[in-house]
Amino acid sequence: MTSHKLFPSATLLVPESELEQYAHIPLDKATVPDAVMGISSLRNWVLKHFKEDSIIMLDDDICACVCMVSLRCRKLSMDETLQMLSNSAYNARGAGARLFGWHQRSDPRLLQRNDPFGVNHWVGGAVGVVRDANGGIPKWDELLKCKCDIDATLQELLDNRLVWNEARFCFVQERDKNLGGNSLFRSAERIATEKRHLKRKWKAHIDFGDYKSQDRVSMNAPRRQSIAL
Repeated sequence: MTSHKLFPSATLLVPESELEQYAHIPLDKATVPDAVMGISSLRNWVLKHFKEDSIIMLDDDICACVCMVSLRCRKLSMDETLQMLSNSAYNARGAGARLFGWHQRSDPRLLQRNDPFGVNHWVGGAVGVVRDANGGIPKWDELLKCKCDIDATLQELLDNRLVWNEARFCFVQERDKNLGGNSLFRSAERIATEKRHLKRKWKAHIDFGDYKSQDRVSMNAPRRQSIAL
């Protein structure tokens, strides 16, 4: 676990039966019923029990936040990271998005500097939610355990048209490698089953591939008119 070093003011969510095991982590803690299992159920539980207008849910293995618009990529300081989170939530609210996030890979070659914000990219790892004027929020499908964030993103694009993506920044983490947590549900068979389900559900709007021996997921949900020169 590394995220607590970057976010000392965060609230650590711990299963009720495991509270003592996390006593050494210097964060405020909130217990989650053991019956809440899987990342989808946890996200829905958080949004139900925490009433703030803006909520950011962070995986526990984040080790840095990288800015990709400098002459060289650099890691943000703790204070800069917290300010960037607040700015992202403010921008998402201004754009009318209820779901927001950041770039998935810290590769500056992937950043289009004249187009630093996206409105149709999937979020994961660090996920932000802004309640709309009526208190509305995205929903996660609790039957999904592994590919739930991209499903929630596509559902939000269908329901609310926009998902705010701050492409200038990326959180660095070790994806799908830690023990405990959601790894209890992760298996090749489970992932394959969820891929088939999502492909049937979203058809041409979702595609799966491989990148450096890891799963690669892409979406096709255009939100801008194509420009032909």
